Amino acid sequence: MHENPLSEKRLFSRASVDCELSVSPKDMPMLPATAINISASGIYCVSSRSLGELTRVNLVLRIDGSPEIPARAVVIREEELSDGSYGIGLFFTRITEDGRRTIVKYTSDMESTG
Repeated sequence: MHENPLSEKRLFSRASVDCELSVSPKDMPMLPATAINISASGIYCVSSRSLGELTRVNLVLRIDGSPEIPARAVVIREEELSDGSYGIGLFFTRITEDGRRTIVKYTSDMESTG
């Protein structure tokens, strides 16, 4: 059986997440967003505002009461949802190693507990 050449290849496992998330395009105020899922390479969230594909953003997230994880990311996907909000895929362009480790541990724990 051949693998679909168009199937997504993920470097890191992804897990549903319940975390605090705020995003901010350059020189704009922080905008709350709802995180849907996360991996060590990025996060998918829902926002009331369009950010625009390829927009660079600063973000701050907090997973399971961990310290805040500041990061920079670029919008790699954006879609308007049926309720008028926007689904936004963000790819991390800068994140601390501690922050990445926190995310990897979280996704691994979620994977093992199902």
